[in-house]
Amino acid sequence: MDHVSYSNAVEEIKSRCNIVDVISAVVPLKRSGARFKGCCPFHKEKTPSFFVSEQTQFYHCFGCGESGDVLNFVMKYYNIGFPDAVEKLAAQYGITIDKGPADPNAQKKDVLYDANKKAARFFFGELTRHANPGYTYFKGRGLSDETIRKFGLGYADDEWQTLTDAMKGQGVAADVLTELGLSSTAKDGRLYDRFRGRAVFPIIDTKSKVIGFGARIIGQGEPKYLNSSESSVFQKKNNLYSLNLTRSEIQKEGFAILVEGYMDVIGLYQGGVKNVTASLGTALTEQQARLLKRYTDKVVLCYDSDNAGIKAAFTGIDVLRGAGVDVRVMQVDDGKDPDEYMKRHSRDEFIDLALNKSRTDIDYKIFIISTRYDMDDTKQRVKFLEAAADVLRALPPVEQDVYISKVAADYHFSEGALRRQVEEGGKSAAPVVERVRDPESSGDAPAPNAAELLDPAMLQIEKNIIRLLLLDPSYLQQLAGHPDAIVSPQGVRIRDALQKLAASGEEADISVLRDSLGDAEANYLDEILLEIPVGEKDGDAFADCLRQLDIRRAKRRQKEIMDILALDDGTIDHKQLDGLMKEYTTLERIQKR
Repeated sequence: MDHVSYSNAVEEIKSRCNIVDVISAVVPLKRSGARFKGCCPFHKEKTPSFFVSEQTQFYHCFGCGESGDVLNFVMKYYNIGFPDAVEKLAAQYGITIDKGPADPNAQKKDVLYDANKKAARFFFGELTRHANPGYTYFKGRGLSDETIRKFGLGYADDEWQTLTDAMKGQGVAADVLTELGLSSTAKDGRLYDRFRGRAVFPIIDTKSKVIGFGARIIGQGEPKYLNSSESSVFQKKNNLYSLNLTRSEIQKEGFAILVEGYMDVIGLYQGGVKNVTASLGTALTEQQARLLKRYTDKVVLCYDSDNAGIKAAFTGIDVLRGAGVDVRVMQVDDGKDPDEYMKRHSRDEFIDLALNKSRTDIDYKIFIISTRYDMDDTKQRVKFLEAAADVLRALPPVEQDVYISKVAADYHFSEGALRRQVEEGGKSAAPVVERVRDPESSGDAPAPNAAELLDPAMLQIEKNIIRLLLLDPSYLQQLAGHPDAIVSPQGVRIRDALQKLAASGEEADISVLRDSLGDAEANYLDEILLEIPVGEKDGDAFADCLRQLDIRRAKRRQKEIMDILALDDGTIDHKQLDGLMKEYTTLERIQKR
């Protein structure tokens, strides 16, 4: 290899490389006179309008206007900056750039990347060399061998040191294995595999580096999915699954399909829907939204239709809107998730569903909220009006005006009443969908309204209750009449895990509890342990938490009564009115006890 300074690398690249060779590696080109032509990789077209000139070493698309030299093409196609484009072409043409003194941080990252790469190869080999539950799982999900290779899927057996021993044999240090979360340290100091009995999904960034792994349990066990530990090369919030394979398809199609899980991505990709990606087992983050925005400003959310999927969609809508992305939401109508849908339908049917039968983000929110209420009941209609107004209140003025008219017409409300509720209603601005009542809970207590789920005071009560449950799980019995005590998804899962431990007769040991939780719940538990001081069993403190819930419930119901009276159009008779007033007085007494 030739060694050149960075300042000379650009000219060296342009003198050595042929733009036709670089572009034809990713875009099929045919000679057309003195030039080459093909379909543009930067926009969707059927008739070729993309031309490459070997003589001038430039490309130009007469359809979308994109043009430039070889470096411009590499930057645009791979969505990388100028320095990365220079380094990519330099490596391709045998040019070594002298960068001065080595960066120790870069050297450490290279060690971590190399270890992850070796682990990925090992997991893939374990999956493909012999019969195993991992291969049976993937084939049972309908994946071809070609797809398994494309995504580099793997298998971790249920032994304790298979990967650890293999990595040590390849010279990977113990501290590297633990930093990457490939191995954990037992109490006696020995290392053991973190991923055991799992189907493995390598997570690869847009520079084609293996940065981590997701792993799904095969058979029974918790947590269902386990991700690599956060490290200097892997932060879940900054990455999206499969962009290394799908970013050019996203650019070409002009929009991205955002799904929930690894198998959703893989199933769609195998079925021909390749403009797809997914977050990494967590709610969509601002960083992920900005990353996606590099490739498109249009996203179609395709999450499961269960309560967890709906909550994720509501969160994703707000995050993507904040990044300036146009959002629509689709729901598959045959199969519980996109992966299952693709087993029965074609690519064209799925794309038609995404483009022509999806809802705008606001239409989706209003529709979901409407399903939570009995629209033939006056009280329920009032609640729906309030929740819809919460959604509309957060919109820019012009969009708000359009949707006020649309929602009023769609759901048969007075436009004036809806407009007044939007302009004069509560202070909430970005609601999430109401929590679905736990089917195993008892009591007739109403669930908190949509805005209250974001109330810091409500979450603080939840944290105090969880901390007290850790001290004395017997308090769980007293939560039966308070379904609004635990409101966050992470809190609900921690409560459920505590109930399982209590039912099995085990003590609420923190380490045992953490092992039964997913990453998001474990992080929330750590937050509670750090934030809430350790104390002794305190029945008075627990009773005070329940009293706060009762007071909040009473205030919420009082507001509902006042709204019902304010919107009465003469349908409430004297008996109903008397009942509402008596109930209001009783709620006053509850707050003064």
